[in-house]
Amino acid sequence: MASSRAPLVTRPRRFLAVGHVTWDRVAGRDVLGGSAAYAAACAAKLGWEPGVLTTAAADFDAGRDLPGVTCFTHPAAATTRFANVYGEDGQREQWLLARADDILLDPLAEEWRDPDALLICPVAGEVRGALALAFDAATVGATAQGWLRAFDRDGRVSPRTEAEIGPQLAGVHVLFVSENDLPDAALCARSWLRFVPVVALTRGWRGLTLMTREAEHEVPSLPVEEIDTTGAGDVFAAAFLLRYHETGHPLEAAAFAACAASCVVEGVGMSALGDRDEIARRLARRERLVEDGEWDE
Repeated sequence: MASSRAPLVTRPRRFLAVGHVTWDRVAGRDVLGGSAAYAAACAAKLGWEPGVLTTAAADFDAGRDLPGVTCFTHPAAATTRFANVYGEDGQREQWLLARADDILLDPLAEEWRDPDALLICPVAGEVRGALALAFDAATVGATAQGWLRAFDRDGRVSPRTEAEIGPQLAGVHVLFVSENDLPDAALCARSWLRFVPVVALTRGWRGLTLMTREAEHEVPSLPVEEIDTTGAGDVFAAAFLLRYHETGHPLEAAAFAACAASCVVEGVGMSALGDRDEIARRLARRERLVEDGEWDE
């Protein structure tokens, strides 16, 4: 006899990114950017249900610009805009052309207040205070970049010489910081272990240092031909956070995230995001390199 009991319906794990979506001027055209956009697109590619809490003007259309992502958008007079110029060495020079308002919780639906994974990812200081404490998230990450940027009068972006981000890190489990974010990045990263249990200090194609309060681990990346490095750190952060949530193993999450980041740099914008099958192939290639002694963990 068939059961009258309704089948159990489980939803995909939810990933919420909090920060500005942006329009980035690259090679004469506008490309959707912002850490929140890249992170959410990565989460979607990896089979999670992605959401974004942001603020933007009417030139950002969530259905058109981030299809498949649930966007909670507070209206602003302008969408944050950057101009990016890359030198022959691959280093980026960046200018802030416009800035949206600070992030507000008002637009967020109640059912998104407890995501499985939460990434706080400001790009222009738009997240104020310990925002993670406003959520009931199982796994929480934050990218330091948006708190570490200074803006000249003409909008040129440079690292802040002094940055105390500790108050913003309450409730955060993993902090992501790039060696390009500020002078003495390694020293600062170690100091932030007072506030968070795990810090990932990324170095692009040269891999990363995974820091905990007990040890440091050098984690190789997977070198590839880079076309556009914008968003690589954001993809790394999202992929790490999701895999860390799934496995509980930070080193496994770091290797997974490094291979996810190696995908996105092979295309412009979000055009080359990798799915799980592609990341698995790259993990196998990376493991062979390590076994052959070309990379040393």
